[in-house]
Amino acid sequence: MTSPQFNLPPQSFVKAFPFHIVFNRDRTIVQVGEVLQRIHPHPLVGSLIEQHFQILRPKIQIEFTAITKRINSLFLFKCLHNGMNFKGQMIYKQEQDIMFFLCSVWVQDTTSLASYGLKLNDFAIHDQTVDLIFLQQGKNTALEDIQNLTNELTQKQAQLQEALAVQKNLANTAEAQAKKLEHTLKELQHTQSQLIQTEKMSSLGQLVAGVAHEINNPINFIYGNIKYIREYAQYLLSLIDLYQKHNSQPHPQIEELLKKNDLEFIIKDLPKILSSIELGSNRIREIVRTLQNFSRIDETAMKFVDIHQGIDSTLLILQHRLQDKLNTPSIEIIKKYGDLPLIQCYMGQLNQVFMNILSNAIDALQSPLQSGLKEEITKKNGQIFICTELENEQWAKISIKDNGPGITEEVRSRLFDPFFTTKPVGKGTGLGLSISYHIVVEKHGGKIECVSEPGQGAEFLIQIPLYQKQSADI
Repeated sequence: MTSPQFNLPPQSFVKAFPFHIVFNRDRTIVQVGEVLQRIHPHPLVGSLIEQHFQILRPKIQIEFTAITKRINSLFLFKCLHNGMNFKGQMIYKQEQDIMFFLCSVWVQDTTSLASYGLKLNDFAIHDQTVDLIFLQQGKNTALEDIQNLTNELTQKQAQLQEALAVQKNLANTAEAQAKKLEHTLKELQHTQSQLIQTEKMSSLGQLVAGVAHEINNPINFIYGNIKYIREYAQYLLSLIDLYQKHNSQPHPQIEELLKKNDLEFIIKDLPKILSSIELGSNRIREIVRTLQNFSRIDETAMKFVDIHQGIDSTLLILQHRLQDKLNTPSIEIIKKYGDLPLIQCYMGQLNQVFMNILSNAIDALQSPLQSGLKEEITKKNGQIFICTELENEQWAKISIKDNGPGITEEVRSRLFDPFFTTKPVGKGTGLGLSISYHIVVEKHGGKIECVSEPGQGAEFLIQIPLYQKQSADI
């Protein structure tokens, strides 16, 4: 069964996709969006695309065959005239042997639109699913790059193992060379795991930051105008009140309208509605600030930060897993925060630690149900306890404990080993706790351990110094 087809006239297409570019195999531009041509100082149709644009991502030249091979990638173009970036998807029409670049302006700050001569009504209103598809394709591209890096490291690992076997046959240097290569191999494995986990968390941080940014702009518009709406409404209500006092015999049309609507109720309810809008706007702004706090994955400098903000922002990201769903009961979070000072640390990396430990706790609480052990769930509700305290003038202590099925001694002794996991294939990589150990112990000079027994839940204890020894160099 063939899919239904439809043709959009060129004039309508130009307006529906105001920033699109269509070019042929000779790289000649044959059609552009209405807004794109308006803001460009030179005619685009009939000229070569490389005269006006450069491909920033993927790293390829503007060549028809090369673009066709990366047709599923997310493309980022740069305008050579004004430096404006365009993000979008390539679509190849085989019948006409032409390439469509369906794109939109890619900016980090909407205030820069005015400098390009753009207004909000220059943008087309499309289904938001398109953005989700772009994000998914971007994720797939990142995973593909990670897989290529993994294959390359695996090849190097195999080469090192072969070299190790050769060195063992040498008489005097065999033992020394074997130990050296073994250490190098472990470093490569650790680097491999660090790269994979860092890329995953970095992508998550960028996604969260992007979502927070997109929400922040419209909610600021709403919040900033509430004050004026309230003033205007108060003015209109005062005007109505004066009119009622000084005009005892209103026009028949006014009387008819008053009979259809309860004016007294509207006068009382309007301020309440405005207060509700202001309360909701404040709540959304708080959520945006929390998302922006969590998204600090790529920060490389140590800063004095509030650990509690990092924990709260991580819990917000995991909120969807804590709520009651079909066949999955809700999980209660019980927090007992101590009076901690600002701690010098890599906040983005500690957020990564909190994410790994809390995700494992949620998996542990949900695993009995997923395994068919419903009685285990009904006996007790899932709970995660988060406690912080100041051990002394130099150390802070963080405890994350669940009331799940617990961990055996055999599993507990290997928790922080790279690539060790008890989860089914496809559910876990065995990197989370290994990376967490590296961040806490090696990056921050702290301590991390797990205390658990079967049937008694699991508790992760993290100790972080308040100040880093290398602070003088930061």
